[in-house]
Amino acid sequence: MKKHDGYTRIEVFSSSHEKRTPAMRYLLVPRGAAIPRHDSDERVVRVPLGNVTCESGFQVALLELIGASDAIAGVSGEVRVGQDWIHRKIDDGSIAVTGLMRSMNMEKLVSVNPDMVFINTSAAGSDIPAKLGSYGLLPGLFSASLEDHPLGALEWIRFMGAFFGRDSLAAAIFSEKERAYLQVQEKARGLHERPTVIAGYMRKGTWSTMGSSNWFVAMLDHAGADYLFRDQELDRGHMLSGEVAMEKGAEADFWLNTHSRVSTMPELLSEDLRYQAFRSVREGRVYNNNNRCFSNGRSSFWDAGMTEPHLILADLITIFHPELMPGHKLYYYRKLE
Repeated sequence: MKKHDGYTRIEVFSSSHEKRTPAMRYLLVPRGAAIPRHDSDERVVRVPLGNVTCESGFQVALLELIGASDAIAGVSGEVRVGQDWIHRKIDDGSIAVTGLMRSMNMEKLVSVNPDMVFINTSAAGSDIPAKLGSYGLLPGLFSASLEDHPLGALEWIRFMGAFFGRDSLAAAIFSEKERAYLQVQEKARGLHERPTVIAGYMRKGTWSTMGSSNWFVAMLDHAGADYLFRDQELDRGHMLSGEVAMEKGAEADFWLNTHSRVSTMPELLSEDLRYQAFRSVREGRVYNNNNRCFSNGRSSFWDAGMTEPHLILADLITIFHPELMPGHKLYYYRKLE
């Protein structure tokens, strides 16, 4: 993001490997101001935006933080967005359900007529941005999931802030949360004894590491643990061979993020009795990130939690090295009893 005299240029990339060719380029110009000379592939956006649609609860949470949630006119649905107030507005018809990815309801989006349709990076490799454009809709490409650091994911608050004229507020919020995260991280710096950990669950014979993005793997490292799936080749971005997962699971000291619905060990074993072979299960070191949920059962970890990485990190350090966090009570995580 580069600020110029009276306007802002933003480039968004759709791949964690490709950093040279942006998937989307935006030129943000205040309403009423003259549009400066620009390249043909730059999308001119009049700011602040009036109304938008969101695909994920994390996008909603960022807009809440900068005081722009009133601009939300539509969301993908109730699965990816957990906030209770959004669900109430869906029920009373004041927020539209616009669908997700290839199931987007273009007619509904056109009727909402948002200034921008926020979509996650996974859509950039498909025809969705072009399809939105063909309906006269502007895609807002959101790539937080590609970040290698949890603070990198949170810094997308500055992306949101730029579109709503809340640049200074977004920067201040990020700086405050950055300081909080680095202070917690310092507590686990330089540890020599590092337990091993896996994350995810078996699904139809294949292990899903869903949620173990690069930023989360980095957070495990910051918490003083070694992630056993770090160098494993994943299919479709987050699927791992069931055989490899069971082998690693048998030796891992800890197991995290077992499944959104699981809160007790009996519930976990009812999913797959082979989990009894896991060292973490036998020794009672299994934790799930569903200690706080919205009314529909969705864990707030993926929505509000991503805006509070210092609390997640404090939980993880407490799990792996409780002596470093005396008095900290698990906030987003729970131990499976």
